[in-house]
Amino acid sequence: MEIRRMLRSDEAEVGRLYVKSWQSGYEGLLPQDYLDGLEDWRWNSKFTGLPGSFVITDGDKIVGHSCARPSADEAMSGWGEVWTLYVLPEYRGKGYGRMPLQNSVDWLREQGFERVYLWALNTNIRARRFYEKQGFRENGDTMSCEIGGVTVTDLRYINDNM
Repeated sequence: MEIRRMLRSDEAEVGRLYVKSWQSGYEGLLPQDYLDGLEDWRWNSKFTGLPGSFVITDGDKIVGHSCARPSADEAMSGWGEVWTLYVLPEYRGKGYGRMPLQNSVDWLREQGFERVYLWALNTNIRARRFYEKQGFRENGDTMSCEIGGVTVTDLRYINDNM
C-alpha cells in the first residue's frame, strides 16, 4: 500500500472508485435509483490539483482516495477538514482506510492546523464507528442536504487532540 498525490491521469480511476464506494457504502442509506445512476465523470477533475488530494494504491491499482483542505465552514475557521475519504469496498476492513485518514490529518498538521473535522452521514454507522476508533468524536453540529431527492443529515466529527 502506498499513498501519493493525485495526478490528472488518475481522474477516471478515482471517478470509478467513487461510484463503487458510494454504491456499496450507501446502499440502503440513499435511494437505490440514485446510486444506480451514478456516473464516474461526476468526480472527474473535482480533486485534481488540490494540494491535499491523495490516492492510495495497491500495486498499480488505485484503491482509495482522500482529500483534506482548510475548513470550508466559516464557523470552523482555523480548522482543517478531511473533505473526503473513500476506499473500494473489497479493501474495507483491511487497514486501507486508517492510512489515508492519518495521512490527511498529518498533511493538515503540516499546513499548521491543530484541529480537524469531517462530516459523516448520520445513518452510516460503519463509517461513524471507524472515525470514532480513529479518535474523532461528534460535536453536536449537523448539516442537512438533499441527495437523490431525499434530505439527509450529516454529523460533524472533530479531532482537537492532534
